[in-house]
Amino acid sequence: MDQEKKLRILQVAKEKFEQFGFKKTTVDEIAQGAGVSKRTLYEMFESKEKILSELVITEALSVRRNVLNQLKNIENPLEKLKTFTKLAMDYFRDNPFLSKVLNDDSGLYAPFLKDEIKTIEEGIEGIFLGILREGTSKGLFRKMDEKATAGCIFILFRSFTYGKTLKPNRAWVQFILNAILKDNGSS
Repeated sequence: MDQEKKLRILQVAKEKFEQFGFKKTTVDEIAQGAGVSKRTLYEMFESKEKILSELVITEALSVRRNVLNQLKNIENPLEKLKTFTKLAMDYFRDNPFLSKVLNDDSGLYAPFLKDEIKTIEEGIEGIFLGILREGTSKGLFRKMDEKATAGCIFILFRSFTYGKTLKPNRAWVQFILNAILKDNGSS
């Protein structure tokens, strides 16, 4: 029962944050929308910032779980890379909340979400690293510093998805693929 209440609080908080913004949303509004008392809310979360923190981690883990479930049935690392990127781009396009939090130019979330954002970004980069290692071990990708390459791919990925500093285009995607794919004449 407490888990249901907690999930309801998080869902209402997400809706309120999306609609009114973090600063303008009150704990009273969240409690009322979730159908719980303010006291109950504070028993589960010590502050509005903690609600946001848990909401961000919950959202990120849910996306990660869904994406990894879809990737586990794909044998080809190149297809995994393409599928992961497409799924993540679709998610950020369709779910602007997490995108807005991760792309926090205003610094609104920075004081209390540094660790959460770092954890999420390291997780995304880790997925790229795993795919690169698999592709290299299968001989599909050329030998490379996989960690550095995963970092570079992540930076471009962030720009294409929640960073929105670059528009995704085939030229950039082809550039990345040319950089990592083993072509017929290379070792």
